Amino acid sequence: MKNMAPKISIIIPSYNEEKNISRCLDSVLNQTFTDFEVLCVDDGSKDNTFEIIKNYSEKDSRIIPLKNPDKGVSSARNFGIENASGEYIGFIDSDDFIQPQMYEFLYRAVTENNCDFSVCRYKKTSEVEFKAFEYKTEKFQPEKFISFDDTDYTINNELVFSSACTKLISKNFLGDIRFKNYKIGEDTVFNSEIYSKSDNNIFIDIELYNYFTNTQSVSFTELWNEKWFDLLETRFISYDILKNKNEILSAFYLERGMKSILSYRFNTKNSPNKNKFRNQINKYFKEYFISFFKCKNISFKNKISITLFLLIPPFYTAFRKMTDKTL
Repeated sequence: MKNMAPKISIIIPSYNEEKNISRCLDSVLNQTFTDFEVLCVDDGSKDNTFEIIKNYSEKDSRIIPLKNPDKGVSSARNFGIENASGEYIGFIDSDDFIQPQMYEFLYRAVTENNCDFSVCRYKKTSEVEFKAFEYKTEKFQPEKFISFDDTDYTINNELVFSSACTKLISKNFLGDIRFKNYKIGEDTVFNSEIYSKSDNNIFIDIELYNYFTNTQSVSFTELWNEKWFDLLETRFISYDILKNKNEILSAFYLERGMKSILSYRFNTKNSPNKNKFRNQINKYFKEYFISFFKCKNISFKNKISITLFLLIPPFYTAFRKMTDKTL
């Protein structure tokens, strides 16, 4: 007799995560909601990641090991979507872990409210800590998480709306939306597409996803390569997707795109990549500056400060000396 399809397909792309994959899978198997399959898509790991996944699959048939070698995280997630048999799809990064009630609450939210997808909060953490929570939902409102006057607040809430991992999405609603092949920022474009398509989603005001932070930091000078140019590009692409659909989110990505230009210009002075993307950066600046300055959902304070920093470099140099941090 053929097994019935699970309610949820959880997709976990992995690459060289032998140190973290067990923690991730243990948190999934510890879920209060149990009707799921876990599609672990290995992207050509050179360590024991895939062997660990296979060991888990031998103990629990819900764990499905798959290989999609050396094609990147976007391709791995898309491969998982194509092989998913669940009615709803969720994503977890293999170095993160989730709270026990995450998929129970997300599933209840999306089905009880007949929504296209449900969203939860996340927590940046370096420790494994499991908690019990009370279930509560409300209509998702991006303006609750975006403050154009408070960069720290925005950064600490951005993944609520820009990460695929904070969501449970109807597979029927998802349709042909897939992750684009960017080195970074692929979540941003993917989420912009689902937000542009949906007016019906629900929010769970609980930190159910645990974003495991890497304590090693890298300077912007080291990071400004093709990978980080992708991040700049995806922010402007997301603005274009959302500008006629969601004023708050589109304004956020427009502002973040302009700040990315600012970071590029002032953090690559001594970098070998100094001139690599100059023409593309200048093109983005010319194309989006007027829209940025006219945008009613970006604060006047930020418009003036970013404009001064971009057009009159000494202002930014002085600001950096005073604050010792980048925008």
